[in-house]
Amino acid sequence: MTEYLHHVPGRLRLRARLFRHASPERSRLLRELSTREGVRDVRLNEKAASVTIFYDAATADADDIMSFIGEHCAISASSVTKPSVTRVAKPAAAAAPAPLVSEIGRMALSVIVSKGVNYSLSSLLRARI
Repeated sequence: MTEYLHHVPGRLRLRARLFRHASPERSRLLRELSTREGVRDVRLNEKAASVTIFYDAATADADDIMSFIGEHCAISASSVTKPSVTRVAKPAAAAAPAPLVSEIGRMALSVIVSKGVNYSLSSLLRARI
């Protein structure tokens, strides 16, 4: 199974079981992928079983790269989710902090600023006396 993780023009990240362990198939795929026209760099993350492909968006297409990988991972290219050309939005929970976390952060900042002001004022008063 190949899973689409992230895409911005010029960078594509995919996960597949093939990338988990060293094998002749993985070596061949990475070698062929790195020699494709427009592909600038291929980075393997074996622990995450993913590969990040950096490509020239003017000469290479993410759909073509995904189809190429899909063919080599013994699946049909249609079973890989195609990325849109726009940036993938973060989930709503990650986009805005929870109200409690935000309030705690504001309180901590307030305490730090207050202590800093008190220390500065006491230092100035000691210097004047």
